[in-house]
Amino acid sequence: MVAELLTNKEAHGASERYIQSLRHRLNRFAEDFQRDTCNITTAEIQAWLDGQKVGTQTYTNCRSVIHLFFKFAVARDYAVDNPVTGVERVKVRGGEIEIFTPVEIARLLAAATPEFLPSLAIGAFAGLRSAEIERLTWDEIHLAEKFIVIGASKAKTAGRRIVPITDNLAAWLAPYAGRQGNVWTGGHDEFYEAQQETAAATAVEADAEKGIKAQPPVKWKANALRHSYASYRFALCNDAGRVAGECGNSASVIHKHYRELVKPADAQRWFNVRPEAPANVLTLAAALNA
Repeated sequence: MVAELLTNKEAHGASERYIQSLRHRLNRFAEDFQRDTCNITTAEIQAWLDGQKVGTQTYTNCRSVIHLFFKFAVARDYAVDNPVTGVERVKVRGGEIEIFTPVEIARLLAAATPEFLPSLAIGAFAGLRSAEIERLTWDEIHLAEKFIVIGASKAKTAGRRIVPITDNLAAWLAPYAGRQGNVWTGGHDEFYEAQQETAAATAVEADAEKGIKAQPPVKWKANALRHSYASYRFALCNDAGRVAGECGNSASVIHKHYRELVKPADAQRWFNVRPEAPANVLTLAAALNA
């Protein structure tokens, strides 16, 4: 099953780095479960993950990969359901605040699938939490009026708020005008998988004839879309209360975590990342600095 999944990913153009990551984690899992895929239970997977004695981020990464594996198995009738759905999720507690650079977010957007791109753009340029994006529907995005409504039932703080749609976010969402239903149509685990796959897809292979140097993939940073929005937005408007209202937290949090993280010039570049920007990473930095 692991070999079949890896072959499928290779056939669909997954990057070598992503394939290596899957191979490393799934081969280790397969070594301990030498039997029919349909007979592996939630309790056994939970016990296996607990027995790895790893940190929360590695635990979460392993859980996501195994979930992907069983999703593949169900799609091919090798299993009737996905036992990883019932496996415990753990909260990853980060250390220092990490953000993406304008070039990194441009590379991520260029690599994103059409299904994931709206979620990625909304996280980067509107600062919504991942959980809020997963619950967001297209009728809550008012492109003509340029604002997003986060209902009280969908916000972490249970408070309704209005988030502005920046000019560059409007450009990214324009092709999706008129859509209905959920912005993200997959589940929670698929949302995490889309993040990892998008980051892996940003790797660039060297091409001497075209003068292209190899570029490593962009590292996905936990909560960095929201952190980036708050940091660049605060640098741009210098109004903690305004940013706090848009992000759904307090002005003291904005001051404590996002003050002076970035320069106003970088903030201008961040909110100038648009679909028409060149996709070639060699010219991307020059374009954003122009």
